[in-house]
Amino acid sequence: MKAKLLLFFCVLTTVTYGQEPVNNYFSSPMSNYFIVSGTIDQSSTGANAVWNFNTLTQTANNTDTFAAPTAAELVDYPGTTQVLTITDNAMNTNVVFYKLDGVTLSLTGANNSDFNINYNADNALIGAYPLTYGNPSTTDAIAGTITTQGQTATFTGTFTTEVDAYGILGFDVVGEGSFSGGVTRVKTEQMISFTALGIYPGTAEITSYNYYKDSDGALVFRTSDAIINIAGLGINQTTSSSEALITNTLSVTNNGLAINSVKIYPNPVEDFLNIKLDDEVSVRSVEIKDINGRTVLFSQRKIDNMDVSHLQTGFYLVIIFTKNSSITRRKFVKK
Repeated sequence: MKAKLLLFFCVLTTVTYGQEPVNNYFSSPMSNYFIVSGTIDQSSTGANAVWNFNTLTQTANNTDTFAAPTAAELVDYPGTTQVLTITDNAMNTNVVFYKLDGVTLSLTGANNSDFNINYNADNALIGAYPLTYGNPSTTDAIAGTITTQGQTATFTGTFTTEVDAYGILGFDVVGEGSFSGGVTRVKTEQMISFTALGIYPGTAEITSYNYYKDSDGALVFRTSDAIINIAGLGINQTTSSSEALITNTLSVTNNGLAINSVKIYPNPVEDFLNIKLDDEVSVRSVEIKDINGRTVLFSQRKIDNMDVSHLQTGFYLVIIFTKNSSITRRKFVKK
């Protein structure tokens, strides 16, 4: 019972932002993460913070994939527009359900093989995009149901989001690679009250920190901590998880030139998206993908701008492939 409760509350931590005007919330499709252990001191906060997470050890891998909701998922989680599935290398999955209304994102539910949480009485508002550091935190009331071991309980609580810090992040995964660069950190916190097995009052506090690379908005590091207390069952425990991005982050030297040589603007954009590339960047192709990973625009040459006026409002990814096989990604919002 204890292990399953801890596992359940750890699935409720996936949100994405960045320091520059925050234009997207998802990681890139098929992003791969090392699940890591080690000393992680996140006490530094505010402007010009410094975080050094050294000598981390890889324990497993996770992969993020995205899809539109199925008909059955829409019945279970009304209003859902996007589904994130996080799969580890043992094929265990956590699934998170989102509702995107224009540029406003809410959480509608989450589940794994043991637990299901449904914000069906009051969705968890994450925020409206773009966001920036220094904006006030937002707190939203949440309510719904939790189901486990054939038992369903109602819950109430709050969901708070804050772009709380920016600065320099450095981390090293022993034997795998390292990262050092400018990032922005986003903190989310859920405070939940519920009744377990129909009779035992319980509380849960779930806090996540997500670090986004300033140069391209990639989610490079994410952590979650859950404190669960069910006095009648003798449960008062804390659990933590941490993940470091594998794709396009470690061994950053190989991608440094492309990352620093690409700019897109305006962002958000209404009609034409300008793509500024340094002259020495030799481009093989440029494409734009939607949040489901589908290619909506493609150019097999270097291009200065792309007409995006016909695209639906939402979040997109520009992917630039160079002739030396490096890949650069930029996220933007279509108004």
